[in-house]
Amino acid sequence: MANSSRWKTAQSYEKEYWKGVAEKIASDASQQLTWYEWKASEFEKKLEQVDYSFNKENCNVLEVGSGPIGIVSYLGWGERVSIDPLGDFYKNNKDLVAVRDSNVNYITGKGEEIPYPDKHFSVVIIDNVLDHVDNAEGVLNEIHRVLSDDGVLYMELNVHTYWGFLLHVLLAKLNIDKGHPYSFTPNRIRKFLSDHKFTIKKDWINSYLEARDEDRKSDSLKAKIKGYSGLSEFIFFALCSKTK
Repeated sequence: MANSSRWKTAQSYEKEYWKGVAEKIASDASQQLTWYEWKASEFEKKLEQVDYSFNKENCNVLEVGSGPIGIVSYLGWGERVSIDPLGDFYKNNKDLVAVRDSNVNYITGKGEEIPYPDKHFSVVIIDNVLDHVDNAEGVLNEIHRVLSDDGVLYMELNVHTYWGFLLHVLLAKLNIDKGHPYSFTPNRIRKFLSDHKFTIKKDWINSYLEARDEDRKSDSLKAKIKGYSGLSEFIFFALCSKTK
């Protein structure tokens, strides 16, 4: 479990980030959120590469830690639910609410305490979230509980090389990186999923070298530091089933 004060600091970091996004939306820069639509399209493409038995038209879909909008807003199938601990903060910002899908049930809550019965969802999405949570083990345990036996967990997570992981852990302990109580390498997240009774059906990993080179070429000093220190993040994707 992450230090409670570290998680609260991470939540404050998220609030400040989304305040900035809301200001850009209010300035007619709603394209700042187009990545959600792209992410939803990429998820559907990946889903077609594995076997699943649920009916997309009438299944229940949950996104954990969706932020104010979420991938679920751009999925045109199923009953969709979004849960986020900053839900009350988001719903009080009219600029963020204006770009939501009214057919999605947005609720306030933590991934460690999902207010739905066992095996209720055929799909659970957790996108760039697990390194931000209060208790990563608790989140995966709850997802396992609410996911149906034939359901699919879709995870997207920023990961590090082993050196980047060690450096990131140090920065987190020093409270320099305020937004990430947890850190993972590809092998660590694979083991973490296995330890919590998930079987990876298929996974994908973006290139660390490409991420590093992009950071090094950036105009941002922060990105350059990441690129030259070994802290560059690359992305791990996985589609998982519950272990039989």
